[in-house]
Amino acid sequence: MESCRILGTKIKENSKQLVDKLTPIENLETDFSIYKTKVSHWMDILFQYLGEGLSDNIQTAEEKIKRWADAFGQRSSDMEIPLDYALHFIFESRVVVSALLQKEFETYSTKADRAVAVSNRLNLLIDLAARSIVTHYTTFMHNTKKALQHTNRNLDISILELNNIRTALFEGTIFSVTDKNDRIIQVNDHFCELTQYTREELIGQDHGSIFYSGVHTDSFVHHIQQEIKAGRVWNGEICNKAKDGSLFLVDTTIVPFLDPEGVAYQHISIQYDVTEKKKTEEILLKSEKVSLIGDLAAGIAHEIRNPLTSIAGLVQLINESDHEKSIFFKDIILTEINRINFIVSELMVLAKPHAVYFSWFNIVDSIQNVIDLMQPEANLRNVIISFEREKDVPLLYGEKNQLTQVIINMIKNAMEALPDGGEISLAATSVDGHVFLSVKDNGVGMTDEQKKRIGEPFYTTKYNGTGLGLMICFKIIQNHGGSIVVDSKLNEGTTFVIKLPEHAVAAIDSVH
Repeated sequence: MESCRILGTKIKENSKQLVDKLTPIENLETDFSIYKTKVSHWMDILFQYLGEGLSDNIQTAEEKIKRWADAFGQRSSDMEIPLDYALHFIFESRVVVSALLQKEFETYSTKADRAVAVSNRLNLLIDLAARSIVTHYTTFMHNTKKALQHTNRNLDISILELNNIRTALFEGTIFSVTDKNDRIIQVNDHFCELTQYTREELIGQDHGSIFYSGVHTDSFVHHIQQEIKAGRVWNGEICNKAKDGSLFLVDTTIVPFLDPEGVAYQHISIQYDVTEKKKTEEILLKSEKVSLIGDLAAGIAHEIRNPLTSIAGLVQLINESDHEKSIFFKDIILTEINRINFIVSELMVLAKPHAVYFSWFNIVDSIQNVIDLMQPEANLRNVIISFEREKDVPLLYGEKNQLTQVIINMIKNAMEALPDGGEISLAATSVDGHVFLSVKDNGVGMTDEQKKRIGEPFYTTKYNGTGLGLMICFKIIQNHGGSIVVDSKLNEGTTFVIKLPEHAVAAIDSVH
């Protein structure tokens, strides 16, 4: 088959010229050059393989053409070349190569049987390429159809879920949709019921203007608008005005919808009416305040009535007693009056407004001064006081006298919790901009119930206590932006931990 090898070699040598001879697709003359540009490289390879099929082993050529057809089919489908266009190029290759062979047969007077053999081998290879392309496209279309069916099923599920969500929003919330200019484009029945407007009255209205209540500041409204424009979800409470002029409060979540450029083109508002809830909370708060005032008044009356009763009885006895007893009774009267004055003075700490003097001071020095002051009493009570402090505890900004009074009260309480003597441990540390002060004793401790009531006015575990000392301590620490934590176990001891910011901000008027 020497003639086949010669012809095959000639096809390979002239593959690029054969590509140029491919004729246009019918009625596609204007766009044919675009498609030809896309496939010219592939057709050059096909001509090379056809040449190999004539000049070399045909089985090797068949394998190459199958691989070529799979790759060409994938490439054609990726480039959105229709199947009939792809087949046109393959069948055109038969025409171009056949013309070349016919010319060669005529020039060299090739025998008929050899010419037929060459043509058959060439047709076999081209048909193989065509069948492989059709198979690929068929498989591709089948897979595409299955993918579309799967996508359609997912879309059906998604649409159903969206409809369910829409139904839930419309039935379970107060719902509205607003465009980028804050014009209402959709509302549900609950929204109409709350605002007392009909749907026709609301559509097209400016959402901010029609419900304007005058309660919120311009900066509050501007902040909401900026958050929405930035594409962020906003949540909070808004007070709006209904059609009849009444005000209502709604817990609102505004969700902006963004276009592909990230610009908010509309937003939905999901609201819950909390007007009655707020009214109920206010009533409960007022009730709690009234109850607290009642408890406070009862405590004050009880604490002051006792010394007043003693004073009244002693005044009557003065006139009936001799001089020595009168002096004794007068001393008791003065003691009771001083007790009343002390109670009233303690209560005055709670009064507002009053001036406090904030300054920078060394809390470690203050604690040490208090320990030195109370050391004689501690010796009498058989109490050992120890103080541990970090090397560099920072200065505190606060009311030095008030905080010193807190430390005094804490140490006095700890001593009174040690009737048979014991140990009191104080410590001062600093962590993350806060100073921690602790006062620990190994005394009688407290029950859980007693611990819960610590700091209540007039609640005391001492025989002659007023129940105001710790309450005042809690108030002072609160005014300094700090907190007090109590840990206590019955018959094991009590620990008070005071947390204070290094730079406190006065909760009441301050004088610097």
